[in-house]
Amino acid sequence: MGRVVQQIGARALHPHQRRPPASPYVPVRSKSSEIDWRDAVSEAERIVGYPTSFLNLRWLFNDEIANTAIHLRKLVGTNHPLLKQAKNLLIGSKSNLQSVGLIILLVSKAAGFNDKDYTGDHYDSGVLHAQRAVAEIVEMKRTGHMIHKTMANLQQKEKYGNKYKDLLYGNKIVLLTGDYLLATCLQQLGGLRNNEVTELISTGLRDLVEGDFLGEHDKENNPLPSQPKCLNEDEARHYNWESENNLNKLGSNDFLGQGKDEWKLRTMLTSGSILGKGCQAAMKVARRGEQMEKEAYVLGGHLALLWQLYLDVKDFFTHPYSYSLVGAPVVIAMWEYPNVYGHIVESKIKGEPINFKQLYYAVRSTRCMDYLTEFMDEELEAIMRSTESFEVEDARLALQKMAKTVHTECLQYIERI
Repeated sequence: MGRVVQQIGARALHPHQRRPPASPYVPVRSKSSEIDWRDAVSEAERIVGYPTSFLNLRWLFNDEIANTAIHLRKLVGTNHPLLKQAKNLLIGSKSNLQSVGLIILLVSKAAGFNDKDYTGDHYDSGVLHAQRAVAEIVEMKRTGHMIHKTMANLQQKEKYGNKYKDLLYGNKIVLLTGDYLLATCLQQLGGLRNNEVTELISTGLRDLVEGDFLGEHDKENNPLPSQPKCLNEDEARHYNWESENNLNKLGSNDFLGQGKDEWKLRTMLTSGSILGKGCQAAMKVARRGEQMEKEAYVLGGHLALLWQLYLDVKDFFTHPYSYSLVGAPVVIAMWEYPNVYGHIVESKIKGEPINFKQLYYAVRSTRCMDYLTEFMDEELEAIMRSTESFEVEDARLALQKMAKTVHTECLQYIERI
């Protein structure tokens, strides 16, 4: 790299920290890890008595969405992002965190409720019908938001040629479908007749949107990491999301440029908040009290953090030329070794796209994977500790099994370097 890279950051790599440049490695997912995940999900669905794939089908297979789906055929061959998202919605995908509803149901079952307050008509398989409604609302709220994010960037009209009109039509379908799901969520929220739950879930959507606009973005509106702050450990103020009032604005822009803290803030906004608040809302409708609500929120947040660590590591190794620049490997590498940020600066100065290949090598030459392994262990430990507060054993063990499966698969990517 040029002089720009050499001048960025005070904590340059020491010789004993360097690793030889490694060729991009794409690990092959083993059949055993895929089977382990399917077993964990199947067991969890059996425990809550409700296959969560039906959560999607009940909301998506109706006249409004069916009429819209007919027009999806026009998009075949255009590579519109909505097609891939539609496939993930119907088939299911860990990368889209389609287990949001299942986790909320498991947390609901694990927490239990006072059966003296309810008749048999109010619950099934240890989960209140109101809690199932919360799980559906949260999953579809996140789904609607994810569909909105599949909008194709059509600013350069001439770039797409004959496909432009089809892509524009696809964007209209994106808007209509996403808006329909979000509007239906609000209708279902009103049906719960619980103002506190409505406020909680609504602020979760607020956090999702805020996460999309946090920090800098490139011309394609992809998020960029913030310039690392060279702070001493005594000067740094760490992001403690567990202790903040989650109805207010989460975190602060002060955490941008602080590596692990920036990543935690981004993740809490984009996935941790909505999952944690979904778990908290499930406790509210069961009237389990403030302490159990807090424990459910913390558990949901840590599950989301662990999940996102896995997704970021997987993305980094399986897409070495198009990974997320705000994923955990890149953000943590830049915080520990700020000279890596020079790749971002140089692309800005030259007005050129970021060289993902060179940045990939730079990240791999740091010790970020050691830090990520430690981070993964911390999150798994936090989940195991949090679940001990929940009394129903089979649901608690199912949550732990799902977390261990994700943790193990993530380590497999790291250890195959």
